[in-house]
Amino acid sequence: MDTTSAWTQHTASGPEKAGGAVYIAPDPEPDGARVWFFTRNGGVSEPPYDSLNVSVKVGDGREAVTQNLALIKEAMRGCSSAWLRQVAGNDVVRVKETGFAGEADALITGRSDLALVVAVADCVPVALVGEREVGMVHSGWRGTLAGVGGKTARQLRDDILRAYIGPCIRRCCYEVSEELAEAFAGRFGEEVVSGRHLSLPAAIWADLEKAGVEEVYDLGLCTGCRPDLFYSHRKQGPRTGRSLAAVAKVS
Repeated sequence: MDTTSAWTQHTASGPEKAGGAVYIAPDPEPDGARVWFFTRNGGVSEPPYDSLNVSVKVGDGREAVTQNLALIKEAMRGCSSAWLRQVAGNDVVRVKETGFAGEADALITGRSDLALVVAVADCVPVALVGEREVGMVHSGWRGTLAGVGGKTARQLRDDILRAYIGPCIRRCCYEVSEELAEAFAGRFGEEVVSGRHLSLPAAIWADLEKAGVEEVYDLGLCTGCRPDLFYSHRKQGPRTGRSLAAVAKVS
């Protein structure tokens, strides 16, 4: 697999005086698509949600979240979005319209200029890019063990896919129970665990490879190690924000 893709950080000016949403994207961008992994920076939310939090369910004010989403939409060049109620499973939804798409953990679309978005704070966002369709996956430990990444890849109507693994909790910061480590090792191979330390990206990589994805690009940044850039539920507790990850076909 090819992991040589470079990444670059962007600050996109938005309508608010607070500045612009800061995101990380592959460089070069994939042909026919755009991928955004937003950081926690460039928004208007006050601590402990500082500053680009996208969830009202964590205790942040609705007005701040609304302003943050406006900043993000500006960063995505006005692209409208489709989103889910994430339930830590492996259901995949195919969408054609903007707005709420139901309960699931992955989205697929062939429509151009429709951003597929998920919210994360340690779980793994995975963008899938094909010639005809794109997909966005929210993959926590439950979804990863259930194979949500590979399942989504197999449902895309493309023979050649590229996958982009975004910021997430990584082996260095993710200690799990012995039983869970054994379950992952049994499904994905011993290399995804080191004792009780689990690498979700390595497990997802193995799952994507089995599904036939030939190119995987991993951002390599850990949400636990980089509180200056990302929210981490494990490291910061329940009173922290959520970041947005998105992919869109471009016309």
